Formats: sequence, structure tokens, C-alpha cells
Amino acid sequence: MAGYAGGYGVSLLASRKKDELQSVFPTFLIRNALSFGTDAESEPISLFLEEAKKEMEIPALAAVEQGGVFKALWALGEEGHTGFSIEIKKIPIRQETVEICNYFDINPYRLWSKGPVVFFSKEGERCVHLLKEKGVEAQIIGFTHKENKRVVLSTDEERFLEPRLGDSLDEISGRKEEE
Repeated sequence: MAGYAGGYGVSLLASRKKDELQSVFPTFLIRNALSFGTDAESEPISLFLEEAKKEMEIPALAAVEQGGVFKALWALGEEGHTGFSIEIKKIPIRQETVEICNYFDINPYRLWSKGPVVFFSKEGERCVHLLKEKGVEAQIIGFTHKENKRVVLSTDEERFLEPRLGDSLDEISGRKEEE
């Protein structure tokens, strides 16, 4: 994965709920969150992908957009016609995103991002190295396997990924409108 999970969504939340968040979090945390998900963050990822397509085999990739990392991973599995196992702790995510998502009790891995991508490559180590040279956070977050199951591993459990239609932002919008 290249880029951080949930950046654009947490930036939108920080903008829409700034007054509420200021009563809970320090100013620097909110200021940082407001800066996430910009075009400047996604530009080095785009440049890497243009270069990588010429030099390396990347059989499938998916942009992490509305619906977050989990939706992108599902799309990636569909495009690549494969199963995979992902370690959730390896997915790049900023602490500000974790804190704000915990506050609103939403899943940061289902939160809108703008710029990050998930992709398959037999040259994962090389991809991570090239991305980090460009200043992009990147991690090998898992591996593919022949079985069609799509698994998300955490410290104490194994969950099967399911296709999701919604984004965590939709949960906030719906919850706040009901109150």
C-alpha cells in the first residue's frame, strides 16, 4: 500500500466537526488532520505508478477512495481474481486518523482516502523502497494466495473481508442527523 488510510475523510471530519473536536483534542492534532488528503500527498504516488508500470509488473491496483482501504482491497481482489491475507497493523495510518475515528466510533479502514493505492506486485520490497525514496509512506501489508478468501488479520483474530457499499463518513452523517 502506498499512502495513508483515511486521510481525506478525517480531513473532512476535522473541517465539519472542528468545534466539537476542539473541545476534545489539542489544536495541533486538528490542524494536522485538516491537512490530510491533499493533491500534494497523492502526486508522488501517481509519479511512482507511472514509472513502475514501465519497469515492474503490477498486475492489479486500486485507488483508495470513498469506502476506504477495505473497499479498495475488495476491488483489488476482484481485479486480480485472487484471495489475500492482510495484516491490519501494517496498513499505514496516521495517529490523528486513529484518534478522531475512535472519538466518532467509526472504522478508519472504511474511511474515504484521496491518493493512496493498494496494489499487487511480486517486487513489493522494491516498490516500497522506491516509494519511500519519493517521500511516500508505503508498506507491504499482506500477500495473495490461490484461495478466493480475503482475510484481514489482527493480533487476536482473523476476519473475512466483505464487500461494503458505505463509507464511515456516511455513518457520522446519518448518526448526527438522527440526534
